[in-house]
Amino acid sequence: MYAILTLLLIASPQTAPHDKAFWREIVKARFEVPAGETAARLAPELAGLLSSPDPELRDDLALTILTSWIYDRKLLGPEGLRPLVHTLQANLRVGIATPGNDEVFRRSFSALTLSVVAARDNVTPFLTPDEYASLLDAALAYLRDEQDTRGFDARKGWVHTAAHTADLLKFLARNPRLRSVDQSRLLTAVLDKQRSVTAPLAQGEDERLARVAISIVRRDDFDREGFRAWLTRAQAAAAFPNPPAVDALIAHQNVRHLLSALWAELTADERPSEGADFARTLLRETIKKLF
Repeated sequence: MYAILTLLLIASPQTAPHDKAFWREIVKARFEVPAGETAARLAPELAGLLSSPDPELRDDLALTILTSWIYDRKLLGPEGLRPLVHTLQANLRVGIATPGNDEVFRRSFSALTLSVVAARDNVTPFLTPDEYASLLDAALAYLRDEQDTRGFDARKGWVHTAAHTADLLKFLARNPRLRSVDQSRLLTAVLDKQRSVTAPLAQGEDERLARVAISIVRRDDFDREGFRAWLTRAQAAAAFPNPPAVDALIAHQNVRHLLSALWAELTADERPSEGADFARTLLRETIKKLF
């Protein structure tokens, strides 16, 4: 069903792709859809541009326009969003077995665009329970399997797979459909990512990943004991490795940065929350033992 809709959308609007000037004019016109076009017809072409190594085309134009049409202006309804979600979710697996090339942009910016979709679904729900569960599973699998964790490339711009996936998980964690058992899945996935990467995450990924935990502790159904168990595992992972080894030291430092970012976020955010108060108290005791 989704594949058929996607093919129809791709085939229907035009025979040749639009040039960069066309997309620049849309941004200049405050994201108005050009005469004779529709957001639903143009969205698949924009999704294809998310794979571009050109940072203007990918980030400043495709992502920015899709964000406006999906979330800010809501020009894409459920009938236009569903095939787009199907395409973007499939993109998370494209080329993942061979990291280090430009296919990473398709995966990373599909995750970031899906975060906009997830934020939209939190405001005006349209995903079915099965669709939400499928997206959550896909996001967790992508966080686990993505090996290209570069941050910023001086020539091609942001890669930022870990940060973009964290943004997606952050909004999925705020959804009422999230089951209690899935809170632990999310927290475990964040910790495992910090422990498994082979290079330090040093370009803001720790802060973005910490916000996944923030979304969980502020839920009305916050699983406090699950969080306590997770924090115990995080404390063990943040202890200085003995004997020291390069990979162990990278994991140790990444987890410490995650806990530091989580503490900073919890401390700075003064919105009332019993769950956040509980998490802050536990985290304070953990940090005292580590620093």
